[in-house]
Amino acid sequence: MDKETGSDATLPFEEARLDSGDGHRLWHAERGSRNGTALFWLHGGPGSGASLRHAALIDPGSFRLVLMDQRGCGRSEPAGAIHHNSLSLLIDDIERLRRHLGIARMLLGGGSWGATLAICYAARYPEAVAGLVLRAPFLAERDEISQLFQPLGEDDSSWQAFAALAPPGVDLLAYAADQLERNTSEARALARAWHRHACLRETGHEPGQEMHDDAALLARYRVQSHYLRHGCFLDEGAVLDMASRLSMPAAIIHGGADRICAPDNARRLAARMPRAALSIIDAAGHDPFHPGMVDALQVALRSVAQRAYALRSEEIDA
Repeated sequence: MDKETGSDATLPFEEARLDSGDGHRLWHAERGSRNGTALFWLHGGPGSGASLRHAALIDPGSFRLVLMDQRGCGRSEPAGAIHHNSLSLLIDDIERLRRHLGIARMLLGGGSWGATLAICYAARYPEAVAGLVLRAPFLAERDEISQLFQPLGEDDSSWQAFAALAPPGVDLLAYAADQLERNTSEARALARAWHRHACLRETGHEPGQEMHDDAALLARYRVQSHYLRHGCFLDEGAVLDMASRLSMPAAIIHGGADRICAPDNARRLAARMPRAALSIIDAAGHDPFHPGMVDALQVALRSVAQRAYALRSEEIDA
């Protein structure tokens, strides 16, 4: 119970869809306290969709957590849509939802592609962002995208199974992007193989029950291939350049054993962000729910919230 008002300080998930134009409707949900520190958490991928498990990262009496499925992703409609779907429009969507929910300033966080998107939003709307929490940042550089479509070694059987679905010698990303625009048995096989390879690379484990949902996998990897094929609609080095202009408090957390986004990403990013605290969790990979990563994220959220609003108080007093 809320000590001041006597009301229930925690909300069950409140779900809705927001019309964002262009035929898209964005699923979003809230968890925590109505009067808590607003925290937008952005999912990765691109294309993955928000996980309700992120609610476990927050103190429900202190934070107002906002989750959103990006265009074409998860529970947003239409699923898998790549029309009117670009980085600039995703930034517009976050701003639209922030205003719709009546939030003046917020903490902004995300993992992998979500960290990329958080930096891009903060660069455009710095006055709306009190602080940043960035997990396993993806820099969307050409070499980084290319390595996602290369084997980790000669015995990378999951990559071999994925690559075997494309004709020999073709660009695997370009081929997959073309095929995934269709709803065919070939496209569904590609999505399943891509997902298995990504899960093994990310966590070292086979994918779970979602592996059996062909429609969801097809939508997910259609969006992901669309973004990766276009370089995530970013110029080379743009993420680092944008980060260097950000002055709000930040935390950057990266798994030392990450095989999706190199830990050096976090170090390069921290070097550009003077108010960023860097933590490398040696035993963790790319999995956001590795115990070491969960602990580090919880600490980072509390720390950035304290730093951000202490700084705000100093600015007001001045």
